[in-house]
Amino acid sequence: MASGAVHSKSSVITATLVGLMAWGLMAPSAAYATAFTIDLDFEFSGATAPEGATPWASATFDDSFGGANTVRLTLTTQNLVDTEFLSDWYFNFDPTLDATLLSISAVDVDDLNNAAWSASTGTNLFQADGDGKFDIAFDFPPPPGAFTKKFTGGEELIFDLTYTSAISASSFDFQSEEGGGQGTYASAAHVQGIGALGADSGWIGPVVPEPSTGLLLGLGLLSLVVHRRRR
Repeated sequence: MASGAVHSKSSVITATLVGLMAWGLMAPSAAYATAFTIDLDFEFSGATAPEGATPWASATFDDSFGGANTVRLTLTTQNLVDTEFLSDWYFNFDPTLDATLLSISAVDVDDLNNAAWSASTGTNLFQADGDGKFDIAFDFPPPPGAFTKKFTGGEELIFDLTYTSAISASSFDFQSEEGGGQGTYASAAHVQGIGALGADSGWIGPVVPEPSTGLLLGLGLLSLVVHRRRR
């Protein structure tokens, strides 16, 4: 084969790989991420969705705090409205590690106004309305008649998650195990107090995106390269 043909084919492959990276198909591993955010913008239990704009709540994992063994978790309920409040919030942990060895401490829970909160861990121990089994559960029990002590709209709570060895933000970037419901999710939360009378509730999680046009285009380009190499 002439050297010019080899150079031409190499150029095509290089250009395609650059294109795939632009579409996120060859993005760096999540293990190198300093922080990532999970937006909860989908009511998946078939119940009543919160009334505010989406995302109703967000969780950010950041491994730039507290040393190699600690990841900081910030929980926000930025778009819950009126009488809505969040009572339970679930997350996943790296399945190659032992979730029961995680310790969880509060950094800033002032928005709960000294109300009780708890965190529990266990491998696939917590199920969100039949739609996934999670490893970490935060519980914010609603005190009767004390709305200011509930995890309501526009509030923020911060926790440190510490393990017995080095972890990163990506250690929490996993889907739940199948629970027999609608699907698996990176996180799930139970919102109560929905509706005019505050009598409804629903389970929210992140939207599972459909393949984008860019993704499909990238896959098409990759297929073209493989076909040309085989020829």
